[in-house]
Amino acid sequence: MNKHQMNTLLRHLAAVAIFAALALLFCSPVLDGKALFQSDMMHHKGMQQEALNYYNTTGEIPMWTNSMFGGMPTYVIFTGPPVSAVWYLNKLFTLWLPNPADMLFVNMLGMYLLLSILDFRYWIRILGAVAYGFATFSVVSMETGHITKVMAMAYMAPVLAGIILTYRGKWIAGACLTAITTSLLVYNNHLQITYYTLIMVMGLAISSFVTALRAKQLPSFFKASALLAVAAVLAILPNMDNLMVLKEYTRYTIRGSESELTRTQQDKAGLDVAYAFQWSYGPGETFTMLLPGVVGNSTSEKLSARSHTYKALTSLGVPAVQAEQAVNSGRWPLYWAGQPMTAGPVYVGVIICLLTVLSLLIIRSPHKWWWVAVAGFAILLSWGYNFAPFNNFLFYHLPLYNKFRAPTMALAIPQVSFVVLACWALQELMSGKQSKAQLMQGLQKATVITGGLVVGIAIFGSFIFSFSGPNDASILQQYTQMMGSKDAANTLMAALKKDRSSLLLRDGFRALILLSIAYGVMWAYLKDKLKALPVLLVLVAVVSFDLIQVDRHYMNEESFWQPDQLASYMAPTAADEQILQDKTPYFRVLNATTNPFLDANTSYLHKSIGGQSPAKLWIYQDLIEHQISKNNRDVLDMLNTRYIISPDPATGQPVAQLNPQALGNAWFVKGIHWAVNANAEMSAMDHFNPADTVIIDRRFQSAIGAFTPAKDSSAGITLTKYGLNDLHFTSQNTGDGFAVFSDIYYPAGWRAYIDHQETDIIRVNYALRGLKIPAGKHDIVFEFRPKTFIVGRKIAAVSSWVLIGLVAGGLLWAGITGRKQGLHL
Repeated sequence: MNKHQMNTLLRHLAAVAIFAALALLFCSPVLDGKALFQSDMMHHKGMQQEALNYYNTTGEIPMWTNSMFGGMPTYVIFTGPPVSAVWYLNKLFTLWLPNPADMLFVNMLGMYLLLSILDFRYWIRILGAVAYGFATFSVVSMETGHITKVMAMAYMAPVLAGIILTYRGKWIAGACLTAITTSLLVYNNHLQITYYTLIMVMGLAISSFVTALRAKQLPSFFKASALLAVAAVLAILPNMDNLMVLKEYTRYTIRGSESELTRTQQDKAGLDVAYAFQWSYGPGETFTMLLPGVVGNSTSEKLSARSHTYKALTSLGVPAVQAEQAVNSGRWPLYWAGQPMTAGPVYVGVIICLLTVLSLLIIRSPHKWWWVAVAGFAILLSWGYNFAPFNNFLFYHLPLYNKFRAPTMALAIPQVSFVVLACWALQELMSGKQSKAQLMQGLQKATVITGGLVVGIAIFGSFIFSFSGPNDASILQQYTQMMGSKDAANTLMAALKKDRSSLLLRDGFRALILLSIAYGVMWAYLKDKLKALPVLLVLVAVVSFDLIQVDRHYMNEESFWQPDQLASYMAPTAADEQILQDKTPYFRVLNATTNPFLDANTSYLHKSIGGQSPAKLWIYQDLIEHQISKNNRDVLDMLNTRYIISPDPATGQPVAQLNPQALGNAWFVKGIHWAVNANAEMSAMDHFNPADTVIIDRRFQSAIGAFTPAKDSSAGITLTKYGLNDLHFTSQNTGDGFAVFSDIYYPAGWRAYIDHQETDIIRVNYALRGLKIPAGKHDIVFEFRPKTFIVGRKIAAVSSWVLIGLVAGGLLWAGITGRKQGLHL
């Protein structure tokens, strides 16, 4: 290794050390043994607890869980120990840092790699890496527990880096980098971010094709593209354990299929458009990338004793101490735009915005336009229902797009593009390719444009905007109930609007100060009053200060909890303790103290009727909408809902009520009601006695035949063994009978055996399993052994090591042959 190579290596190691130090400093409570409280991760803990306990007890990988929505495949929330070697690479690239420092670090590292491939100056790379890692959208996502999203975002930039390197003619190194980073992107299992990455890849490919066409180098373009296609296949194979089961499972969920009930909301398989577009950014809300407080910060904010809300409370007779406690409670909705709720804005930094505008004015390379185009396209996507003609068309025609929700997430694309364009602008500013007079003119225009936007939105907007939103009516109603007076509620609402205005005004003045500093140091450089290094160091410091100061509003010391605090969050209530005394191995619980279908905490301790999942089985979603939400007790009984948790009218505390009508795990029926279709099947459940009658769609009649089920006084079915992958029963009946099992019907993997002979599982009561059982005494076994899961894990295990071997061999071969396939670092 020569001196230049050693210096380059040391500089990269220094960058890694800077990123690790920044990540740990920002997340310093983890060094004291604390952990970040992430609400979504607490829900996830509830989702997978039954599966985790089963695995720890039996050593067997659970493939089904009964802890949510009456039952669903486990492998969408818990897959047991990893079989893919990509897992080790994922941990390696995070340096095994504690959560969430690991996510901050790998996001910075990924952007640094892309900027290195683009051959930007060292401190420009550092600036871009910090800007990307600490972008508020990422930090807010970390705080709420969207781990797979943030980890997938970390690999967006490196995937682009590998493709750029390949199209530059560094075929082996580029293909190897593309294969590894794409595999890591897919491994982190956030398909929506992967989809957005593909949009960026398409933009890059089109730009590269046009460049090759103009340069008459199409053969090289197609060779590189073919090599990238091979890299993509190699990247996907190690993730087949997840991809195969998700593809299969999606066919039965609200993400990838249609309800069997006649509906008008959907034209094709996938989510309902209104549901998918709930979290849509408004056109004006897009300016949060420049000013975080344009439409308020979030729907749950703390205020200070200097706030208008505090003054309003005290003027209404609330004691000062109580008023201060109230404003510090973190329950004040400063957010006033159209999303149902939000944890924080998408803020990329005012200086990054300035530099992005500057890039449009001074960069002459045509390659900048694909970065601009994908950013613009993503912004339009993020508007969702606010730009309905465009987005509705895409929802129904763009392949796979209707599988996703939350259009706001598309802003992950401009988060990448803005940082790259901003860094490119700095690189151009200091490259010496243009005269400083031209660059000064561009800088002045960019500053006027950016500063003008800040003044127009924040300063003048504070006097123009109404600071009222579509959610304010419900907020006013809450205040009326809280204050006991509509006049008092109006006073409080008026004060809240003033606080919203003050937030925007404060952000505006802050942005102007930061813009002045950035403009000042770049002006000094162009006037030869400062060298490049001090200018870049100042910009790194100011960008870091800007983003971290905003980020601290969402992730700070209070966000980290002691281990005992986290444990107490999931601690059982008195109602839970009462239910846990019941040693019956298998029954279900309905928690009516909350919205049971947005709650996975109940699943931590019980087998819940509810749960939290954006990919519920359609049959269960239909059951929720048409029966459970209407409190059909017959349906709750057939689901073996043994306990209902409800608030005590006197104390408000949760209490557990035994439901003596719960039908148990299985029972024989006396008669069959044949429904002509799914709609008739669902309608028949409005009024029926599930203990005696079963409702079956006629399409299953050929599997059962024409018979009248027998049920004598001694007939019964008993659960003899409970497991997540298998259930064992014994049955006794003097005649041929038909049994209903309170388990969710799922044809992709469940098999039933009567005395070791496989028999058809019939879907009954729209969502449950049924069996035709011969007279006499029998052993009945249900087994869940989906071939896709088993085969997928084998493919992933083998191909992941093949991928690592090929990549290692490719890089070694490139080095030995001296073809200089290395990186432009």
